[in-house]
Amino acid sequence: MNVISNKKFYISVGAITLFVACLPLFTLNCIGGHDIAYHLLRIEALKAGILAGRPFLRINMLFFGGMGYASSLFYPDLFLYFPAVLRLLGVGINLSYHLFVALCIVLGFFSCFYCARYISGNSYSAMISAVIFTLYQYHIYDIYTRGAAGEFTAVIFVPFVIAGLYDFIFGEFSKPWFLFVGMTGVLLCHTITAVVCIFLCVLAVITDIKEIIRKPLRIIKLILTALLTLGVTAFYWMSVLEMLSTGAFSRDFYFDTSYEASKLWEIFYNDYNRMGVAVFVLLLSGLLIKKRGKFANLCMAAGVILTICATGIFPWKRFEGLLGFIQFPWRLFVITGPLLAIAEGLYLSRLAEELVEGKEQNGSGNVPKIIMIVVLSVMCVSVAGNFQHNTEKNYSYSSDYFDYVPFTAEVIGGEWLPKAVSDREALIEQSDKSYTDDGVELPVRRIKNEVLIDSIPYGTEFTDVPFIFYKGYAAYDTETGELLTVTGEGRNGTVRVYTDGADHIRVWYKGTLIQHIADAVSICTITGILVWILISKTIKKRDKADNER
Repeated sequence: MNVISNKKFYISVGAITLFVACLPLFTLNCIGGHDIAYHLLRIEALKAGILAGRPFLRINMLFFGGMGYASSLFYPDLFLYFPAVLRLLGVGINLSYHLFVALCIVLGFFSCFYCARYISGNSYSAMISAVIFTLYQYHIYDIYTRGAAGEFTAVIFVPFVIAGLYDFIFGEFSKPWFLFVGMTGVLLCHTITAVVCIFLCVLAVITDIKEIIRKPLRIIKLILTALLTLGVTAFYWMSVLEMLSTGAFSRDFYFDTSYEASKLWEIFYNDYNRMGVAVFVLLLSGLLIKKRGKFANLCMAAGVILTICATGIFPWKRFEGLLGFIQFPWRLFVITGPLLAIAEGLYLSRLAEELVEGKEQNGSGNVPKIIMIVVLSVMCVSVAGNFQHNTEKNYSYSSDYFDYVPFTAEVIGGEWLPKAVSDREALIEQSDKSYTDDGVELPVRRIKNEVLIDSIPYGTEFTDVPFIFYKGYAAYDTETGELLTVTGEGRNGTVRVYTDGADHIRVWYKGTLIQHIADAVSICTITGILVWILISKTIKKRDKADNER
């Protein structure tokens, strides 16, 4: 039941929420952030790939002056194509990124509202959840301080995962597409967030194991949903697993998870890497109501437990080997925020209902509005504190910013550089040179994602080509068409081509058999889903027509 039926009120609350969340975007300069340069480079790399007619390159050719970097192989680019297309249309770097961030904020708001309304059955609860979700401390921090595009895009789909789990536990899993959309979206935005969501799914199964045993059809649906998710995303995870299996990456970019864990009282700070006090103040509303729903309690418990796990109370040192992939324990706040937002929406909705039930006094009908305004006010104060503590400076990026080769090496820790790369800075200097086995420097020509080398001296055994080596590179003699042997033995981790007497060679990233199979699996799965949807709609229309006769 909707406590408030005034649509203008909802629209006003939603508009204020989105305006406040997007406030720092109303500037000509680009917002700052720890990882902002890398994500801007990713966007420019996608733009370059599209211009070259290769929009889905796994090894982006713009990085390191054309040497290439496996950014799109290890980091999905689901939402980054939006600003990349804007760049193609002539929109500047600053505005393209701001529009991208604004899109993510808006999509997150409506994602939470839609999913929370399905869970609660009313728009009032959903609006409260959407306000809290959009403005909670860590979400705003992720956008404007960290510039963590992977996390703030992945969080858009977390409400779908939560709604899917609600449907699994309380709805007989009649709408498995919630979980499918949620897990597919999260996996194609941020792998670490996806792993935490998988953990939530496992907990849901364990929590409801008695009912599952009684009704095994639900677990069959869950398995089918998982298979479809894996099928659609095969192009990503299969490629990643294959590349990791080569052993080419040292992954020694060390993070001390126990050191990064928060102290318990620090999670309430309205500051760096924290949840902030606002969501916990609003969570106290659960103590004021007579009857709390089971799912609201589950979301609350899961959110609180995961929040505590982000602190030093959890023995991160002991589980370093198993959980070290998370890097920073406070990444769990990406999940706790949506969980607590949905719980608080359910609690405050119930509180509003209890306060007006059986009361006919003048003004009692305004209680729900007052509660909503208090929630919005509390969250806006929280955001104001976040903006005040943010020390990241804005900067204006010119449209040719990444034409300067040294700027194309902005890869943060460079964790997906092969361990054979011994000198990261030297990659820039190597970007326009090829070296023979005798140490002779040969000029190269770059055409799109290819390197062409002409006039190779007679007797040359091999030449090291200015591409960082990843499995999947190929080369051939442009005169005879003969394929040449390619290895990763080149100086400083580059591609080495054994010339076999060739005078002119062409080198490019061809991809691997596994990658091509993965692409085929994803295309076939997506096609199968679309065909199934089309057939289902056709059958429903036919049945409806038959019933009307």
